[in-house]
Amino acid sequence: MFKRFKNIKLTALIGHLVVTLAYPAVRSARAEGNRLLLFTNALTIISLLMIVVGIFYSFILHGDLDRARYTVSRGLTNGIVKPFDVYEKEVKKDREDAFNYPLWLGILYLIVSAVLAYCVL
Repeated sequence: MFKRFKNIKLTALIGHLVVTLAYPAVRSARAEGNRLLLFTNALTIISLLMIVVGIFYSFILHGDLDRARYTVSRGLTNGIVKPFDVYEKEVKKDREDAFNYPLWLGILYLIVSAVLAYCVL
């Protein structure tokens, strides 16, 4: 279960944190009233969007969309066709080092926003 946590790269994690926390931070910084409440609302929205994106990315990481990706990539290349078996091995090798940042950060942000919402009330 935790074998994929070894694939976390600090630079990628920091990049995801900066990009995903930018909107809630700016939203709360520009607020006139209750900044913590606006930060919590924005963080909840971002977390739910990230969970949806993370679920879709999970399909990609598990290979559920390999045939569709192969068909699209085959259609985009002009006559250069490699067999599906070769394509599948290349994609599988790339997936071994991947980590689902959107899903895990979305879950983390949802927990943080729930705790912050509890503190606001």
